[in-house]
Amino acid sequence: MKTGCLMIFLLLLCLAGGVADAETKQCAGLINRRCQECHYKTRICQALGKKTKAEWKSTVKNMIRQGAKLYEAEIGAIIDCLGSAPVGADFVCKN
Repeated sequence: MKTGCLMIFLLLLCLAGGVADAETKQCAGLINRRCQECHYKTRICQALGKKTKAEWKSTVKNMIRQGAKLYEAEIGAIIDCLGSAPVGADFVCKN
């Protein structure tokens, strides 16, 4: 019984890691395709962990007013991504 529970736990842990990896890749893709049209990664990286999700929402909305092209579905995804990324997140700050 304990072995079965442990196996299920490990399976769920692996699956959760796969979801996190997929979300990180999606986020990195959005930043590369959309944000880097106008900004260097260093500028984005410097703001990670310093802005709240609400502040990122304001920033993204401002960028849209200035001409950034984002699909509606991308707006929420990029705000969530940037708002939850830790300081120095590799998927943003490393090439």
